[in-house]
This record gives sequence, structure tokens and C-alpha cells, in this order.
Amino acid sequence: MELKNMIKRVRELDSKALIASRSFRDYVEKQETEINRGISSLCILSIIIQAGEDGSHGYQILKDLSDQTNDMLVIVEGTLYPILRKLESDGIIESKKEETGRKRKFYYITEYGEKIYYYLSGFFSKLTEAIAPLFDVKVNLKQDKYLYCPMCANKINLSSEELRFCDVCGHNIEKELNTRGLKNE
Repeated sequence: MELKNMIKRVRELDSKALIASRSFRDYVEKQETEINRGISSLCILSIIIQAGEDGSHGYQILKDLSDQTNDMLVIVEGTLYPILRKLESDGIIESKKEETGRKRKFYYITEYGEKIYYYLSGFFSKLTEAIAPLFDVKVNLKQDKYLYCPMCANKINLSSEELRFCDVCGHNIEKELNTRGLKNE
């Protein structure tokens, strides 16, 4: 999987800098690739969800990823399309070819894919929050928009009308809603 790594962006090296060491450089490039590989599908799904009913085509997904991550997560075309094909074969997204204008394939999230996305993004969010102290960073989850299921970390959109149970694990979330003053009547 070819992802542009931060370490690869360093062009001019001071020969005495640690980054000039082949062993250091090889190791960190490999680690960056592994970290990026793990979050690429989730980030691609996020971009597709943001596009909503309009969907998003490959080039736009790449551009939005680059823009929204300040060029930290840059996926090349040769990596994007296999990920999209896998997501489509798994029923997470669907595609439609545009017949007018430029021939483009637009990608849309499926209902099943949306459930997968919210679960994985909830898990990732809670994991990030949990490990943040290890790296001396602070994470502020959007508690006003989402509830994270205490049983499975599913990210539950609070704008839903009838919230009582987590749709992933079935946990009754009324206690958490009451604690926030969001009691369902």
C-alpha cells in the first residue's frame, strides 16, 4: 500500500541528523505506513459520508482527504481504488457511473456501511481519547452531537428521534441520555 509518509517528505538531510540514518528512516517509514493503512478506509468512508446524497468520485475523495488532513494522510490513486473496490464488495459503499459530462464513478455509503462507519469511528474516537495521555495530547470528542455506547463504543448520532438502544450491541442507552438531560419521552 503506497501512502505518502511524513518522513519521505524530508528531502534535504543534514548528514548528522538522525533522519539521515538509513535504519531510522526505514523503521519510521514502515511504522507510518502501518498507522496510515489502519485508518485509510475509515477516512475514505468519512469523506464519502460528508458528500451525502451527491456522492463523491475518486479524485474528489483524494483531494478532500489531502485538504482535510492538512496533507498528513495522502493516499495515491493506486491505493484508493483497491480500497474502494473492497468497500464496495463488502457492501459498505455502492457506486454509480455518471452518464453525462465527464464519465466518473460516484461512491455512496450504504445503510449497512453507515452502521459500520459509526461503529468504527466510535471505536477509533474512544481509542484515540484513551491513548491520548500516552502522547501528551488532548482529545475533545463532540459530546453534544454524539453519544459513545459504553458497551461497544458505537458512535450514536444524538439528532436521531428515537434513541433507546445502541443499534450495534443493543445496550439500553436511556441512562446515558438521562445523565445528559436528553431523556426520550
